[in-house]
Amino acid sequence: MIERVLKDLGRIDGVNGSLVVGKDGLIIESEVPSGIDAELVAAMASAVFGTAERSAEEIQQEPLEQVTIEGSRGKTLMIDAGEGILAVITDVDINLGLIRLEMKRSAERVKDLLT
Repeated sequence: MIERVLKDLGRIDGVNGSLVVGKDGLIIESEVPSGIDAELVAAMASAVFGTAERSAEEIQQEPLEQVTIEGSRGKTLMIDAGEGILAVITDVDINLGLIRLEMKRSAERVKDLLT
């Protein structure tokens, strides 16, 4: 069922891949193109999200909702999904409002599936 959630996200224009990652950095499910090392992305997503969670606590802005990494060739967005993290890899010119809305909906579906 998580595979279905990721496939639905992949239909959004500008989405290049998505993963659900355990908080321990292990892949739960992934839909990424062959040129992307899903295991490396999973480990990094876990590390970045965990650090951002601790930072949000320290500056009293918890609970963390979302982390965005913006590069010159695209964006990676991560959102809490209960026992996991939903990460989406996009083009640089993605409609951020649309993808954030879809990620929130998808993260709720993933939370339900992981519990």
